Amino acid sequence: MASRNNANRRGFMKMLAASPLLAQIAAQGLYEKSAAAIGLDPRGNVYSRLGVKTVINCRGTWTYLSGSLQFPEVRAAQEEAGKHFVNVVELQQAAGRRLAELTGAESGLITSGAAGAMAAATAACIAGADPKKIWQLPDVSGMKHEVIMVGGRSPFDSAIRLVGAKLVLVEKPEEIANAVTANTAMIYTTDLGDKLTREAAIAKDRGVPLLLDDAAGIPPVDNIKLYAKMKLDLYTFSGGKGLRGPQCSGLLLGRKDLIDAALRNCSPFEGAVCRPMKVGKEEIIGCLTAVERWKPLPHAAGHVGPGGSRTHRERLREKTPRRRSGDRGTQHR
Repeated sequence: MASRNNANRRGFMKMLAASPLLAQIAAQGLYEKSAAAIGLDPRGNVYSRLGVKTVINCRGTWTYLSGSLQFPEVRAAQEEAGKHFVNVVELQQAAGRRLAELTGAESGLITSGAAGAMAAATAACIAGADPKKIWQLPDVSGMKHEVIMVGGRSPFDSAIRLVGAKLVLVEKPEEIANAVTANTAMIYTTDLGDKLTREAAIAKDRGVPLLLDDAAGIPPVDNIKLYAKMKLDLYTFSGGKGLRGPQCSGLLLGRKDLIDAALRNCSPFEGAVCRPMKVGKEEIIGCLTAVERWKPLPHAAGHVGPGGSRTHRERLREKTPRRRSGDRGTQHR
């Protein structure tokens, strides 16, 4: 009798210990029946049900690998944003004010990725906020329209050319001053550290806005304030890489007059050259939430900062052949 009671007690304790697992199995069974009832494969996810395999990402935040994984707070904020209607211009302006508080820049704009920021920045530097000039783009007749590309061509310079800009290629910071003409609208660079400091000084001396493309520059999140302290005219980060915001978002930060002009050249304004690069309310709120989420986090270890050994352009050069500045095919056609 005693042995039977002990066995019952042991069995009861095993059942008690296994109860969380059993509850999970029961819930899974209920889910499988519910999913099957509406025609879903209970063993898969939204990708596998389309026949697409998920991957273990051991390479990094590459766009073709779908960028990064959003913070849970970003997903929640986007879901909330999707429940309401809102004036997108007012939302962008409010986001710009909040970004100014968070970054130290004069203002900011949520764009369709860093490439979208490149296009918006170029349009702002060429047409400004003049409605007639905005409507005229990509026809740049009568406007300053040359963009100096420091370091030569970029795999993403189509974002600049589609606005109507003509590329002027230089290899070194020392060549910028002589490349500036009465038609120069903007200087584009991916250089960091001492090179960036020298280029910014030349740009200010010549009175030409400079755009820094540091798409993969977060982390470290300090870069978001560093470039504001450097008084850069414009700078951009991807929203869907290390920032862990929406994959189709980006940040354009800098001078308020240029940010205001960039917004005028973008969606939702009809007739604007960057109108196709639409950013929804969900992306605006999601990207802004990602910036807010980063502020209390400790710095990531092992990053390459503004004085680091590898720039964004150098990382791109590993996989992209470059054209020489003497190649006439690099000019805008």
